[in-house]
Amino acid sequence: MFAQFFGGYLFNKKLVTAEDLTQAFEDKSNTRMRLGVLAINAGLMTAEQVEHVNVTQQSVDKRFGDLAVELGYMTSEQVDELLSQQPTEYLLLGQTLVNNGVLTNAEFEKAINDYKRDNSLTDSDLTGNKSEKLSKLISDFYHFEKADNARVLTDYVTMLFKNVIRFIDGDFTPLEAFMVREFDAKYLIKQHIQGDYEAIACIAADRTEYFEFARRFAGDGYPVDEDFVNETVGEFLNVLNGLFAVNESNENGIEITMTPQEKVINSKICFEHPAFCIPVAFSFGEVDFIISSR
Repeated sequence: MFAQFFGGYLFNKKLVTAEDLTQAFEDKSNTRMRLGVLAINAGLMTAEQVEHVNVTQQSVDKRFGDLAVELGYMTSEQVDELLSQQPTEYLLLGQTLVNNGVLTNAEFEKAINDYKRDNSLTDSDLTGNKSEKLSKLISDFYHFEKADNARVLTDYVTMLFKNVIRFIDGDFTPLEAFMVREFDAKYLIKQHIQGDYEAIACIAADRTEYFEFARRFAGDGYPVDEDFVNETVGEFLNVLNGLFAVNESNENGIEITMTPQEKVINSKICFEHPAFCIPVAFSFGEVDFIISSR
């Protein structure tokens, strides 16, 4: 999930566009990791040194690693260690953006160093999905520390993205959240969470994106029927909230239940309490996840 939030970080810093990220996520599976980006990420070479090796390769038929050693930028042992590493998703995303000409090596170097510094992340933290660091990353990204029920909101959104990756698509970009008291819904499913913690959770999108979200959750070959689509999106929300309820009970002793889902079509929905609207950009378009709690 760190790759997705690295993409969101780049987008928020206006270093890339949503279209750049969509294309990069599509291209990422065919990207071959280059030693220069690995060396920059590990802090073993600067972007300027990597460019020097790249330029030298145009006149000398030698591999990047061999030249980096000859020029004194790395040792043979460091080259071997980098080559033995499995590339992480966030590095593959960065490499793809460099390959696509969206970022230079120097821009990637500054961005990844700033990203790690701003979020107190190490290379070890960025390997896999470490719960503690991931929760802090999400809380900081959405500024949940300023909200009531900050811990619960962070846990809920963490669970949300885990389920999005599991059931919908891992190639998405989380966009900046904003607060709403009302929302003009084209297609929206909502569910009340009740008990020790109370909230309203919603999934909203325009028709094309809403139907595609349902298709991905249901799998190919389902009937294109609006009632079935509403039920499918509602079932995703129910699964998410059910898993959240189980975790809250097991880990924090908070008991909650859910009401049946409700659909809202081409209408305005109003919230009694301010709601976080969390837009997510997928390859097929944008989907809004809304959570209003008290």
